[in-house]
Amino acid sequence: MASVFDKILGFLGVQDEYDEEEEQRVDVPSIERVETTFTPARANRPRRMAEKEEIQPRKANLVSLAGGQRVQTKMLILEPLAFDDVRSYVMHLKGKRALIVRLHRMDRGEAQRVVDFMSGATHALEGNMRKLGERIFCFAPATVEIEGDAAADFYDLDSE
Repeated sequence: MASVFDKILGFLGVQDEYDEEEEQRVDVPSIERVETTFTPARANRPRRMAEKEEIQPRKANLVSLAGGQRVQTKMLILEPLAFDDVRSYVMHLKGKRALIVRLHRMDRGEAQRVVDFMSGATHALEGNMRKLGERIFCFAPATVEIEGDAAADFYDLDSE
């Protein structure tokens, strides 16, 4: 039965033809290892010595951030007329600019939507927000801290 299997493999050309042939052994000449030592070219050069070697201290690569640059922070005072105007205000927050938003020209429902939208965006950007007065709000990025009294409820416009 093995011969039938061998014939099928031979017909398909899959059978190993070298099984029946003797393997010839080829002697590979051995390679001799030669030990060498490496000496860099600069080791052979004579060293030059300065007559008077002065050691100069290196200048520090430190830059003072407080006094080196003047940082400009902008605060924008905005007064939207419609909710569609407010969507562009988030880009100002992303640009690290503080916003004072006056909502006097909007009706209460739309003003509440603006406060909700801006407070959500400010929270997502890890910023700060504060109610400054009647329908006046401050939204600041994380780089700006708002200090002062926060007696009024921020999210509720009905408390005015």
